[in-house]
Formats: sequence, structure tokens, C-alpha cells
Amino acid sequence: MWATIDQNCQRVAQAHELIQPGERFRLTEDQRKAVDTIIAGLDDGLFEFLLKAPTGSGKTEVMLRVAVDTVLETGGHVVILAPTRDLIRQHVTYFTERLEGTGIGVGQIHGGASPGERRAVEAGIDDGSIHVVVGSAMMLTIDRHWGIIDESQLLIVDDVNAFDEREHLRLLEDLDCPMLFATATPDELRRFLDRVGALKHVVAMKKMPFDVLPTKVHKVEGVWGEPPAEQLARADAFIRDHLDRGSRVFVIGRTRGDVPRLAERLEQTYGITVQQLRGDMADTHEQSRRYRRKGVKVNEVGTRVEMMNSFRAQAPAVLAATNLVGSGIDIPAADLIVITDADAFGESEIEQLIGRVGRRERPSDAVLMAGTTFERNPSRAMPSGRAQSFMPRGTRARQFTFGRRR
Repeated sequence: MWATIDQNCQRVAQAHELIQPGERFRLTEDQRKAVDTIIAGLDDGLFEFLLKAPTGSGKTEVMLRVAVDTVLETGGHVVILAPTRDLIRQHVTYFTERLEGTGIGVGQIHGGASPGERRAVEAGIDDGSIHVVVGSAMMLTIDRHWGIIDESQLLIVDDVNAFDEREHLRLLEDLDCPMLFATATPDELRRFLDRVGALKHVVAMKKMPFDVLPTKVHKVEGVWGEPPAEQLARADAFIRDHLDRGSRVFVIGRTRGDVPRLAERLEQTYGITVQQLRGDMADTHEQSRRYRRKGVKVNEVGTRVEMMNSFRAQAPAVLAATNLVGSGIDIPAADLIVITDADAFGESEIEQLIGRVGRRERPSDAVLMAGTTFERNPSRAMPSGRAQSFMPRGTRARQFTFGRRR
């Protein structure tokens, strides 16, 4: 089983140029230590863990190996929650490619999947053909999906700081399964993580899998009230330089309404087709039809899957987007990010957005347009008080019967 997974990792790493010709795929020392520590904790009956790992350090590979070990040891299923549907699909691809030929099935449950696809995953869990479910916070709000999480042998919450504490994270306190939280910036959710006991078992990673050149951050002062599309002129030299290199470029707007205006200005200025990514776009044409039947308005510029596939397939390429790209999306050869109205984003959001570029031995830049707005992005952390819980701090009801893995 593990030999097959290692062979798949080598094949995928070569295909996606994650390793240089002639190199062998290997876990970093930090990755191996994190995997061993979490698995040992699960075997000892521990229930909560925090994987603190900077963007680009390879935490998804750690999540994969912990999930596989859990499936093999328990014979049950693992659930992974991710904050965006784009990241969910990326995780599904990541796991599917590396688990090919192992018999470990991977499925997805989220609003972008059709009802038939979701029912097929539920049936796969029942008949034992699906062992890893990647889903959205929607699973926390539907009873039958809640049961899938609650009965899992492990819940992994990726990019936990991107979830809303009031709407989603508080619901996790009622679960009885072991939980692994992963994030690069845990400080905003320190109270929640402390309340559920995850800060008692922190596993930290620092080393990057590859030699990465530090991203150069350029803070450019703009004019207050300047529209985002006008701000792009201040980043013109950076954009032209990276397009000449054949790079992929992210341009970030604060709101959904900013994105089409940014895309239009970029196409007019640089004569290049610009893809878009925003929250009111349907994932697929099937989802768009479902939304129209329900009377839900969606942006018809294209589907999110089509846009992301086009952006990945072309170089140079430009993607105009909201901060959706900050939630774990990995794009090869993305070496420039321009963030308009940067003051309106929180520090952790800026850090995660910058982490989307500069993944290999290529120079990368991040341009932050500052001084253009007085608006500040409020913290997602709960303002005061502690959530009420009927269980002792850091425990789960099933912890008393779950015991060690056999």
C-alpha cells in the first residue's frame, strides 16, 4: 500500500514539476515528524491536534498520510473539511492521484456537487468503497452529513481560520470524533482552539519541501478612494515584467463587484484573456441550471471549474479574483500577486494570499496597494465570552469509549 502511494507521489511530482528531473520525492524531516507525532497521538487515544504549518510547507501531504493510516488502522472513513469548493476539488484531485491503485476511495460533498454525486458518496460510505470524504461546511448543517462526520474515525479541518467561528466552528464542539486542525495562522482562533483542546497538542512545521526564494513584498501607497481598476497602473511594471517571464498572475479585489472591473481593465491594458474567480459564480453548468431553477442568481461569465482550468493551462495568464484564492489554492508558476485595497484585508488573509506565489526556485513578488481605503476587515474571532459547553474543556463524549486504535 505505502509503496504504491510513494510511486504515485513520485509520478505526480514529476508530472507537475514539483521535483527536478532525476530527483526522488521525499518527505521533509518536518513532514515525517508531523505524521509520526499525529499518528502516535491518535494511537494513544488523543482527540485534538493543531498542525501549524506555513503556506507551502506541505501540510496536505501530512494530512494525506495521517488519513490513510487512520483508514488502514480502523477500517472506517475520514472526513476533510475545506473552506472553499475550489480547495475541495484541489484536495480531491490531490488524494485521488496519490491513492490510485490502493483501493482507498475518495468522494466529495459540497454545494457544487450534484445531488446524485452526493448520494453516490453517501452510498459509497455505507458499502465501504469510499474511505475519504472531502467536503464543505455544508456538511455541518445537514443531519445525514453531520452523521458522516460524527461517525468518522478522524475529522481534518484544513485552513481552519477561514471558517466562521460563530456559524461553523462552534458546531464542531458537539462532535465526538478525533479532530486535526490545520492552519498557517492560528492566532485569530486561539480562543476556539484552546477551548476545544487543540492547543494542548500542537505539531509545528517550518521547512519547505523545496528551495524557495522569499517573495518580495512591495507596499505601494495609493490615493484614498481610488477605484481598484485605477490602482493597477501603480503595479504596471510588475505585471508587464511577470507576463514577459511567462508567469501566472493573481489580481485580488476586495469585493465581487471589483473583479469584473479589474478583469476588463487588465484585458484592455495587456491584451490578454483574464479569468475570473468570485463567490457568485457557479462551479459547473449543472449547478448553474440548479440555481436558475431555484431562482438563485449566478454570474454568467463562466463556471469556476472552467476558469480555474483555463488559468492553470495557460502561461502567461491572469486571474482576477476575490480572496478565495487565499484558501490553499496551488497554481504552478504563479509568481505575482497584486492586492488592491490591501488595507481592507486582515493580516492573516494577506499572509495567505502572499503564500499563493513563489512555490519553487523562481523569483516572486507581492504588490500591496495601501492607503486607498479606511475600511478594515474585522477579525473573525468571537468578541467576548466563551461558548457554553456541557463537556469538560478539551474532551469529547465518545472519548471515554473510543479508546486506542486497534
